[in-house]
Amino acid sequence: MTHQRLSRLLWLTALVLLLAGCSTAPSPTPPAVPASPAASEEGLPSLPDGRRYIVDPAASHLRIILGAEGPLAALGHPHVIGGPVIDGTVVVADRWQDSAFRLEVPVAELTVDRAAWRAVEGLEPDVPESAISATRQNMLGESQLDAASHPLIRLSSLEITGPEWQPDVRFRVTIAGEASVHTVPIALDRDDSELTATGVLRMRFSELGLVPYSALGGGLRVADELRIRFQVKAFTDESP
Repeated sequence: MTHQRLSRLLWLTALVLLLAGCSTAPSPTPPAVPASPAASEEGLPSLPDGRRYIVDPAASHLRIILGAEGPLAALGHPHVIGGPVIDGTVVVADRWQDSAFRLEVPVAELTVDRAAWRAVEGLEPDVPESAISATRQNMLGESQLDAASHPLIRLSSLEITGPEWQPDVRFRVTIAGEASVHTVPIALDRDDSELTATGVLRMRFSELGLVPYSALGGGLRVADELRIRFQVKAFTDESP
């Protein structure tokens, strides 16, 4: 298997599951509920009345860490994908559980294997530019994220439960025309002008009933565990 092919398989498997399948290892969450292909946002209610926060993409962060495993794992290498790519709106209602959000990630702005990201994750910072370019080109191609036809990943809240400082959020994600429903806990800090939602997710393919891709008799395979870090920062219109 070529390095380019492995990078493509690692990337696609990770991105589809991690933004579309947020669940945590410490406490099991209900399995994702599949929705029909090409689902739209039309079935969602309007955002509620309340204090409106606008996401600042430059201050928000997404990091996806994935790797290869097996006796021949040295033929591949871990990837870190993400960037300041989260945009959208969060509304905090008078009744906390009625709060809601609509978020978007423009797939063409996702970045692969920045040296600084890899270094802080304890990985070798330098990856050949040819490998990065090939991975990103495949990632955006028609057979994967199909950025030309589906330029945005959309995330829309459906239900919020739990305390305001650490709510459980049930949400729908639509990626490359496919939609599914998931639940994720977040840590939340806010005041009248600023809101920050942060989380670290660990997810296993096996927890979702999936078998990670393998090759060469299982000697080279996609690592079962994915790690996702995110920080969403948003401000009200009255913020300085």
